[in-house]
Amino acid sequence: MSHPRYKNMDKKSLINLNGEILDGSKPVLSVDNRSFRYGDGLFESIRVINNHLQLFDIHYKRFIAGCEILKLKLHKDWDKEYFSQQIHKLLDEKGIGKNARVRMCFYRTAGGFYEPSSNTAEFLIEAEPMKEKGYPLNQEGYVLDLYNETEKAINFFSTFKTSNSLIYVLAAIYKHEHKLDDCFLMNSKNRVIETIDSNIFLVRNGEISTPPSTEGCVAGVMREHILGVMEANGIKYHKTPLSLEDLFTAEEIFLTNSISGVQWVKKYKVKEYDLGIATILSEYLNKNID
Repeated sequence: MSHPRYKNMDKKSLINLNGEILDGSKPVLSVDNRSFRYGDGLFESIRVINNHLQLFDIHYKRFIAGCEILKLKLHKDWDKEYFSQQIHKLLDEKGIGKNARVRMCFYRTAGGFYEPSSNTAEFLIEAEPMKEKGYPLNQEGYVLDLYNETEKAINFFSTFKTSNSLIYVLAAIYKHEHKLDDCFLMNSKNRVIETIDSNIFLVRNGEISTPPSTEGCVAGVMREHILGVMEANGIKYHKTPLSLEDLFTAEEIFLTNSISGVQWVKKYKVKEYDLGIATILSEYLNKNID
């Protein structure tokens, strides 16, 4: 049951800011917020199915590592259980705990210019309902092209989902303008590393390949989980750099992310792909939902 203090709020707009439920349709962040000013922060996108936070152990490990890289200092009581409680607190108040998408953003406390006044971290949790009760495999394969107007740099925070997401924003605009489902992105070595919101897997001669994190791709939560699934089921894979030519010699391409699970690619330019291993992995993923 919702707390009486929230009864006059639009539940769709509720957010959790540093542990307090607020009306997100009203101003809650100042203009000197460092995530806004400098992209000084990171975020996680988490799937909720049957009121359970899916793969939360991996999400927690990644955002803790990201906070350490960005030198964000979390409160000593902000452990995994605390953040789980804070997410469920918001889900309960919004009444969408069964199936939802959650976004957790961490950023440095406002103050200073490039040099911050403090390294203390704050957090913001948002959530919205989802109709899907699992990770349905897309019935129509995705059509992709290459976004090559800019490249993603390889550095020590390129594997995290930071607040500086301009390359993904521009690629998403390109996708919309060209009526695509997604776009492949390249790194500074002219190699394919990921798509706008997913990690990529190629199947060739029955073997699966995916770029290693040293290529600059996001260290995806679903990617890590799927790699574990393949290891547990004796499915061989390789972490290896992927060239543009590899896209044309692949027999199958599928994508993974923590919200959609496994999605298959039907076409890249004139090349069309089969659907095979993606179906097997998707079925396994849905049978073993937390």
